Amino acid sequence: MNMLSDYLFVYGTLMQGFNNPFAKKLHESAYFEDYGNFAGVLYAVSWYPGALYDPDSSGKVYGEVYRMKNATELISVLDEYEDVLPDETESLYIRRTIPVYTNQGQIHCQTYLYNQPVTTLQLIASGDFRNV
Repeated sequence: MNMLSDYLFVYGTLMQGFNNPFAKKLHESAYFEDYGNFAGVLYAVSWYPGALYDPDSSGKVYGEVYRMKNATELISVLDEYEDVLPDETESLYIRRTIPVYTNQGQIHCQTYLYNQPVTTLQLIASGDFRNV
């Protein structure tokens, strides 16, 4: 699914408690809605994580859902942070809209999915970057 949404799901350094300019921009430019998760797997890439969406996975990736005040403006800033490039084959992450499950039910959210090989990366079995 690739439709755009005003909702953004984050699972790494953009979550609450992380101190960087892009997390600050997100928290100033969006409303925290709920905690959530999606079906997939989470890896430790370096000091940051990378997630893969897999609707058939029994694993979950945990994070936070935000409703963006001005999605177009915020996404352009976050795309730069997440190294999303015009040529997706060269991008570190790709932005996709996927179903995320929250206490309020299912919400379709944009999120950044890792777009590089994961064979040498450490799996985060809990699916929660805060528990690394």
